[in-house]
Amino acid sequence: MPARWDTGARETSPRRLLAVPRSVAFVRNVMVGRNGLTRDVLLGIFADAGVDDPVSHLVTGNISFGQSQASADFSERIEQAIAAVIGRTEPVFIRSIDHLRDQVESRPFRDPPFDDVHERCVSFTKGSIGRLELPLATARGDAIAFALRDGDIFSVTRLVGGRPGTMGKVLERTLGLPVTTRNWNTIELILKSHASGT
Repeated sequence: MPARWDTGARETSPRRLLAVPRSVAFVRNVMVGRNGLTRDVLLGIFADAGVDDPVSHLVTGNISFGQSQASADFSERIEQAIAAVIGRTEPVFIRSIDHLRDQVESRPFRDPPFDDVHERCVSFTKGSIGRLELPLATARGDAIAFALRDGDIFSVTRLVGGRPGTMGKVLERTLGLPVTTRNWNTIELILKSHASGT
């Protein structure tokens, strides 16, 4: 899917996106357009929370926004508003654009643990990560987490029996923390949309 800005009724220029510090909220286990969580509803939730220029990226619950001062309960208020729409509570994980850019520039996938990589992934957690022994693999060997950097966990998947694995549930069991995972391509697309002067 090509990268694009989707603000519902209006377009937002890249220069305006750069006017205030921006972050990205990753909502776990939602698909925009399902369970009443349309794009306009989701963007409205963020706008009502007082952020600048919320933008929906793809359909997997990725919202970038500008915010001059973040309140301590911001993510909880977003979670509650989404729960009022979909009927369940899903955690929201927030990372700054600067943080994501730094992670990309570190080239975490330059030396993957195997050659037949199907997907490059990053997992976000809420709360501090204690002891995590890496590498950590799924039982089928179809996904392996191999690096931890600045609170984010990097993994790769491969096809086993025609299906790729995922590290989400394994990481949640291991860490005792909520986790959401994104394809690394999603992170790159979001950063591309925030590139200066494009």
